[in-house]
Amino acid sequence: MTAITFDSAIVQRMLEDAIESCAKKTGLKDRTQILEKMRRGDCATCEYLRYGLAKGVAEYLGSVDDTIKAIYIYEPEHATSLDEPIPDRPSLSPGISLIAWVSRKSAALSSVVASVSAALAQECKQLACPKANALCYQLDVQATDDDEVQRRAGYGALIHSLYVRPTEIWRR
Repeated sequence: MTAITFDSAIVQRMLEDAIESCAKKTGLKDRTQILEKMRRGDCATCEYLRYGLAKGVAEYLGSVDDTIKAIYIYEPEHATSLDEPIPDRPSLSPGISLIAWVSRKSAALSSVVASVSAALAQECKQLACPKANALCYQLDVQATDDDEVQRRAGYGALIHSLYVRPTEIWRR
């Protein structure tokens, strides 16, 4: 069995696209201003950047795996039954949480996600946010198949949930 190496240039491009998108959303002029905001711990800038990264990851996954029908982003904290406000502390959930609706689950998708996640974590070290923890740019992709979506079981239940409506960020 041959080892597959992931091309880190793919994730570098995702990060640059996310920075460009973040600049447009925040009204900042360029990469330097975005990185300065990140180094100051500006959480709003970070959220825009993570959303841009999530879209890039979703587009990439959709391009390499034809079993993926759609990809959704969601906030795991909102997927719990807790009614109290979320405490002001570093998040204990992965920073980029996605649900991939697939026609069938496969180990191949898990392998690609692991490679992208490792490359993303490495690339995002340059952001140096003082509030960041190891989970801030960790990628969590949960696959759910047609049967689970139809039965509203597991992560398939979130796709059509009235209470935790994930946002579709990519569709075939």
